Amino acid sequence: MKYLTFCCFSLSLLLVSCAKESPSDSTSVEQPVTSEDVKQKVGEAVDTAKEFTKQKRDEYAKQFQQQLEDLNGKITALESRGAKLKDDAKVKWNEQLDELKKQRDQVSKNFEEFQKSSVDAWEGLSKDLDVAWDNLKEAYDETAEEVKENNKD
Repeated sequence: MKYLTFCCFSLSLLLVSCAKESPSDSTSVEQPVTSEDVKQKVGEAVDTAKEFTKQKRDEYAKQFQQQLEDLNGKITALESRGAKLKDDAKVKWNEQLDELKKQRDQVSKNFEEFQKSSVDAWEGLSKDLDVAWDNLKEAYDETAEEVKENNKD
């Protein structure tokens, strides 16, 4: 008898607890999502993405500007070291330096165009600017090495 009572009590407790958790009772009344809600959320997402892109662009521009300024200082130092060269080495070095300055001026011009570009176009322009920078850096390294070798003589 005790067993039957315990089973009946457990069954009634189970039924009562299940009755309280019916799906219609447990969910709160939610407002349906409207097209205006969707437009607002999409608009916020687009604005956030644009701001993020702008921040990345500005960060890239600041870093690139610093690299360009550093290289300009190195070119100035290279000019003073190259001025000590003599004869044919100086003529060749002057040609290399002129070419280096032309490349630097072109990269500076590209950078100015990059700064004027729209936020949407910056990724493509930054890739072109990176290639131009790599070429300029390589030209600088070659010219610096040439000066170094000729100053040993």
